[in-house]
Amino acid sequence: MISQNDPLDVLEDASKTAHSAFTTRRRWLQAGSGSLLGIAGFGYYYSQQPYRPTLHFDGRYAYAGPELPPLVHAIVRYANEIQGRPYERGGGHQVLFDHAFDCSGSISHVLYRAGLLTGPLTSEGFAKFGQKGPGRYVTLFVKPKSHVFMAVCGLRFDTSGGKDNEGPRWRATPRDARGFETRHLVSL
Repeated sequence: MISQNDPLDVLEDASKTAHSAFTTRRRWLQAGSGSLLGIAGFGYYYSQQPYRPTLHFDGRYAYAGPELPPLVHAIVRYANEIQGRPYERGGGHQVLFDHAFDCSGSISHVLYRAGLLTGPLTSEGFAKFGQKGPGRYVTLFVKPKSHVFMAVCGLRFDTSGGKDNEGPRWRATPRDARGFETRHLVSL
């Protein structure tokens, strides 16, 4: 079911949550900064896993919060534009604004429109794209000559995982990534 929330309301809620977390953290640091326990707590707090922002998802479209960099906003926007298009093998490779997309064609389209590619890549091409390992915001999962999908702040954008011939979509369910290599851009 699609939420009827206005995207601006979603962004406002995200901003309030981020402000609330910042205020809580500031009060905690101020309250404990003068004591030995406060200093020890400060070290413990910052030794934990880094904060990973998430996207807001209404079941069909994703929305990037204000804390995310402009490139992430662009990637989400362009993915939303082709979300729900049908699947077609080779789609998105000969024509950038195609009527249907395959896995690498959809990822190529999104990254090209965001200014991160100069032309379409196949899954084999994506195996050499960027750098090895997961990114902070965007991670590409590549199985050369087979499949490619991406996760943006943990939300998967993929052409598989649903019905047959279902094209690019945001998917809230995780995917088994065994056999996939992870790639990322330095800035993301």
